[in-house]
Amino acid sequence: MNIQEKSDKLIVTPGKPITLGATVHKKGVNFCTQVDVSGNLVLLVYKKGTTEVLKTLPFDETMRYGRVYAMNVVGFDIRRFDYGYELDGKFFKDAYGKIVNGHDIWGMKKDITYTVYNDNFNWNEDRKPNYDFSDMVMYRIHTRGFTMHKSSRVKNKGTFKGIAEKSNYLKELGITSIELMPSYDFDEIFVDVPSVDDIKNGINSMRTTRSQDGKVNYFGYVNGHYFAPKGAFSAKSGQACVNEFKEMVKTLHSNGIEVIMEFYFTAGTNPHMITDCLRHWVMEYHIDGIRINLDVAPVNMLKSDPILADIKIIGDRWNIISEYEEGNPGYEEKRHIGVCHDGFMITARKYIKSDENQVHDMISKIKENNDNAGIINYIANHNSFTVMDMVSYERKHNEANGENNMDGSEYNYSWNCGLEGPTRKRKIMDTRKQQIKNAFALLFISQGTPMIFQGDEMGRTQGGNNNPYCQDNELTWVNWNNLKTNSDIYSFIKMMIDFRKEHKILHASKELKLMDYKSLGYPDLSFHGNQPWRIDYHHVNRSFALLYNENYIPGCKGMIYVASNMYWESEEFNIPVSDKDTIWKVVIATDKAISISEEKMIVNNRTIVVPPRSIVILTEEKTKQVLVKRKMAKTRKIEKE
Repeated sequence: MNIQEKSDKLIVTPGKPITLGATVHKKGVNFCTQVDVSGNLVLLVYKKGTTEVLKTLPFDETMRYGRVYAMNVVGFDIRRFDYGYELDGKFFKDAYGKIVNGHDIWGMKKDITYTVYNDNFNWNEDRKPNYDFSDMVMYRIHTRGFTMHKSSRVKNKGTFKGIAEKSNYLKELGITSIELMPSYDFDEIFVDVPSVDDIKNGINSMRTTRSQDGKVNYFGYVNGHYFAPKGAFSAKSGQACVNEFKEMVKTLHSNGIEVIMEFYFTAGTNPHMITDCLRHWVMEYHIDGIRINLDVAPVNMLKSDPILADIKIIGDRWNIISEYEEGNPGYEEKRHIGVCHDGFMITARKYIKSDENQVHDMISKIKENNDNAGIINYIANHNSFTVMDMVSYERKHNEANGENNMDGSEYNYSWNCGLEGPTRKRKIMDTRKQQIKNAFALLFISQGTPMIFQGDEMGRTQGGNNNPYCQDNELTWVNWNNLKTNSDIYSFIKMMIDFRKEHKILHASKELKLMDYKSLGYPDLSFHGNQPWRIDYHHVNRSFALLYNENYIPGCKGMIYVASNMYWESEEFNIPVSDKDTIWKVVIATDKAISISEEKMIVNNRTIVVPPRSIVILTEEKTKQVLVKRKMAKTRKIEKE
């Protein structure tokens, strides 16, 4: 029964229930939403940019399709009107709302209205970088905290534009992919726990409020408007916020950088809505990947979805690998499933601080790879000590959170190097920086995809707070002055990224076999102790070595030897490859300054002494190659003179 109402040039008819949300078509706008409880649902038409209600349009039974209500409104001019819903006279959330008004100012919440989404962005020749996990170097970002500090020197601090302004910095560092912590619209203001009825009805209090005591939900791991970019992370609101996010993606793509979005879906979220949401971001915002909490997300639906088939899907559960093996439906040659959890971080931290019985576990993490899924490794994350705090504190210091230091993990696997907190003692400061270099050296010689948490490349500290979920201040903002203060840390990490990219064997696209399956004389990867081929797994041992054979990579030659010593005394290592035609050169040493003189680079072809708590990386060159290089260098020097 097509009952038609005409009032103030708005023509209302039953709509189409197939596509949820507000959808523009030639003859108007189709408003479609799901209501899981009984009640009187109405569509509110607002004057653009205000909360002034111009028209109330009730849904009737002809517009209900099961639990879905759909209304078609002809004459709804999206340039003049916004919209919203009420159920029994109370605000009703549009779960598919794509532009949210009222959350434009960080820390303040007003009455919410929605703007009808209409794509008018020119992508031109935008192309996704489309890296395999093996070629990625990831950088995890909190959109606000990345550029909010005054030292960031960006025009639009704490915004998507701010990230775009830092795209050259990310490119220069060697980053291929950024991962954004929740940047869809969420409510950062802590409110009283809603009633059971409110939860059931999806109803929230919409009165204007401001966060108290400066504490906010900084991380954003709460229910939100998953289809909409966060207005408070944008320089401008409304449609401009949408375009700003897209411009950020476009700018990053032009610099060869992927954009991965993290989504945290709360328990009970409709699985079809999750799929629709991720499709929307992929199609409309050109994002390159998603990170999701798999305890709620419909794993099999996402893996088999054809629209999501060429984007990266990252979760924290191992079983997504076993379910995605060759021969199963949906198998692709190119990996697009990724696994990311704290495993590498915990093992590396234990090993670096010289815990017993860690050699076996550390080796397992270094070689860990999978033909069907990417393995993502990191040293620090949003809910842990930063890398600088990892070597500066042995206890968490979360007092500022107001929970009597009871929140946050009790297990940080950290060592303060002799003194808790900040110090000016040179010996302790040097030890801390050496430990940081050890951590990143292990990260970048490991097979899994390395990920850096924002600011760790410049020694960012949170004062020992390992759970700053409510801290929106200089504690969590990246202080860009650290680039100068800790320039040696930044330079070391950049050098490690460049070294990793130069040597494909360090990030193979397939799992290394640890065998000499091509009869080249040495396996693709082998592990050693102080003596070649005799690794020591005894619980008191704190050292090992590994040998990468780059001859297994087409077009590459040579070997890479890594000697790692986390003892507090020097250790001597016998190098497995030793012949008169081989010269080993020290290219990276965590106990030294960044640059290593030519004289100190050369070692004999038998042994190397590794200082306490340090890692040394050597590359192999043949004697003839070295002589040719020296002759060429001498010739150039004479020509200059």
